Amino acid sequence: MQRLTIAQAVVVATELGIALAVAVLVGLFLGHVADDRLGLEFPVFTMLGALAGLAAGVYSSAQMMQFLTRPRKE
Repeated sequence: MQRLTIAQAVVVATELGIALAVAVLVGLFLGHVADDRLGLEFPVFTMLGALAGLAAGVYSSAQMMQFLTRPRKE
């Protein structure tokens, strides 16, 4: 992996955090919409959506880190 400046490291960390947060929030929102449409009192799909969003965010972050840490061909 190449050496990053402080600004580049901050950008990478911010991108990882934002990607994870957005994925969780989208899953949470979609689950909430599903619960409302089905008229459920217990937020089953809200919790499942949040967990699915968390899984998607972790997967996305892992893919990004794998891309950033791969060896460069020169």
